[in-house]
Formats: sequence, structure tokens, C-alpha cells
Amino acid sequence: MRNMIKKKPGEFSWVTWIKKRIDHNLNFLSITTGPTGSGKSYADMSIAYQIDKDFDVHKQVAFSFTSFMKIINGFNGDDKELSKKKYKVVVFDEVQVTASKREWQSKVNKLFNYIISTFRHQNIIVLFNSPYSDFVDINTMKLIHAKFETRGWSKKRQKTAIKGKILQYNDKLSKFYEHSLFVINNGKVNKFSGLWLLPKPPEHLIQPYERMKTAFTQRLNKKITKEIEEMEQGLNSDDNDNKQELNPESMQPAIWEEAQKGYSNQEELKQRLSKKLEREVDIGQLNRNITSMRKKGYDIRQYKGGVSNFDKF
Repeated sequence: MRNMIKKKPGEFSWVTWIKKRIDHNLNFLSITTGPTGSGKSYADMSIAYQIDKDFDVHKQVAFSFTSFMKIINGFNGDDKELSKKKYKVVVFDEVQVTASKREWQSKVNKLFNYIISTFRHQNIIVLFNSPYSDFVDINTMKLIHAKFETRGWSKKRQKTAIKGKILQYNDKLSKFYEHSLFVINNGKVNKFSGLWLLPKPPEHLIQPYERMKTAFTQRLNKKITKEIEEMEQGLNSDDNDNKQELNPESMQPAIWEEAQKGYSNQEELKQRLSKKLEREVDIGQLNRNITSMRKKGYDIRQYKGGVSNFDKF
């Protein structure tokens, strides 16, 4: 059975199973899910540390597709230290930012799916994490071998409890199946159905990770702010583009100019226009022009109730 391993003293059973895949010339992809603050990232780093005691946060934690590819290229020879590792582990933090369902058709996400579906022979271990698995594109999820759900952090024990399941996708039925891990111990086969209590990763991993996560979050916030500003500018630009030119031969330009100064009612606006145009303005004519202006995208109502300088005339 592919989901069965022999208990190895001093090693977590899930770690033994992951290493078994690599030893059999396979790769391993998992996703760790759970609410914000439930210990997903620490759990993945702890798993990585259990697999490779020389796990390097600076070189083996990715927050974007670009940094992920740099790590993969490092395993393939760009980095001498990474390329020499027997167990090549990557922690891809907050993968939904790159591989979301809403953006999966983008060029980057297509490339991402292509990469993780073709590097089996490289025997790489990728530990993804995301709040929920359905935040991630279905095409990415089809390639995942195991799912770990965080069940909480024990402050007393300083451990994260996770529930692990082996995933299998049936393309004919378009359905995912979950399987348990079976462990042979003392000649007996037992189903691993309990929680995996993962110790907190060591401080020499936590400290640089927190600095990297903070820097990533700040960059992401700035990017989001910039995109929102561009969207707002675009909306304002669209509003301006949709405006038709006011009739220069009519009183409309004068109405718009006076209204922007603020006015309390149309009678006041009528008096100010009469003084400005040096002729008596008919209230009916004023109302017809105001209606026409509104259809062209010039709505003077936004200035009603504003500061008026009429008393100074």
C-alpha cells in the first residue's frame, strides 16, 4: 500500500511517509489549512525542520511565484548548498495570493501549475499553506498529495495539533478522496487517525521568518493600495470621459462655474447668474439648463448647501 509505512523510532510517521516518497523517486506536495493564527506557517516550518535539520528559512521559504522559482532553480544547481540536499523542502506561505481561484487563468498561474505538475523527477517537497483549500485553484489542488488541517495551538505544550489525510483525485468522477496513513509497528498495522502534535519550530527559524513575513505583508499592502488608487483614478477618469461639452453659447458654463462656489437654492443661483450675465435670468430657463447639464454629466446638486459668496456681491 502506498499509504503504509513502517514505524521508525524517533521519527514522526508522516515524516517517514514523506521521505519514503522521495526515496522512491517521487515528489511530495501538501497543503496546510486553517484560520488565521492557527499555526499553519509554524506547522509547515516544523515539518520542514523534521525532514531537514539544515532547513534554511532565508533560502527555502517562498511568498510569491518568483521566490518559489528561485528556490526551485537553487535546488537545480543555482545554489550549491541547496542542490546538495537529499531532501529538498520548500515552504510556500500564503499560496492563495499567487494561486487563487479567481486569478487562475492568468499567465503566472498557468506557469505555476505547469511547473508543479512537471517537477516530479526533481524529488522536491513543497509545503503550501492557505486559510482554506478552496482558496486555491482546483488545478493546483489536483496535484496535492496530502492535506493537513490545523486544529489549534497548545500554549501549554507549545505544539500545533494537525489532522493529516492523504489526497487522491479521481478524474473520471471529478472527486477528491481522503485516505488515512497506516503504520506498521511491532508487527501490527494501525491506522493513524489521531492528531499530529507538532512542536514549535526552533527560534533560529522563527525570527527570520517573522521578519520576512512582515516585509512581504508590507509590500502586499502597498501593492493593494496602489491598485485601489489606480482603480479610483480610473473611475474618476471614466466619469470625466463620459461628460459631454457644455454648450458655450448658452448659460450652462456660467451655471457650472457659479454652482461650484456653492449655493443654498436655485433662487439664489438665479440672482447670481443675472448679475454675472448682466441680464435677468428666467427661473424656468435656468431649470431647463440644469436638467440638460445633468444629462451631460454635470450635476450641480453636489454643490448645493456649500459655501456661497453671494452675500459679498
